[in-house]
Amino acid sequence: MLAALALAVTLAGGCRRAGPGGPPPLETEQVGAAIDVAVTTDYDVQARSAQEIVGSKLPASFPADVPLDASSSLINHGPAAPGRDFIELSVPAEPSVVERRYDAQLEAAGWRRGAGGSFQRRGRTIVVSYRQGTPGTWVRIEYQV
Repeated sequence: MLAALALAVTLAGGCRRAGPGGPPPLETEQVGAAIDVAVTTDYDVQARSAQEIVGSKLPASFPADVPLDASSSLINHGPAAPGRDFIELSVPAEPSVVERRYDAQLEAAGWRRGAGGSFQRRGRTIVVSYRQGTPGTWVRIEYQV
């Protein structure tokens, strides 16, 4: 009985509200718009949004005899180095699966495997690299223009 009374007193003491000696109310401050709210890339010739690129057409310079995985989506393209451009594709599969399947497609289309991810055909070279993407695999193909 004594233990129950002690418990009741303890619980009642813990549920008290802060009285006149409690913490003061929080002060609020009105702030304006963020300093960079007007920053835009509208006039930046280098900037391209992901929406402009994903689902867009292949660049006109991309070689027509390079096969592409049917399940791939174009996610990026542009200059890679002087005289070379690149495209980057997203493929919804693991990198090892995509690499094995795509390398076989290239060889079936007449591209001969070289060193370092390169493939040659009719005096031209492409370089294919694979990396884990979100989701699946990102395939980068560099080619001569």
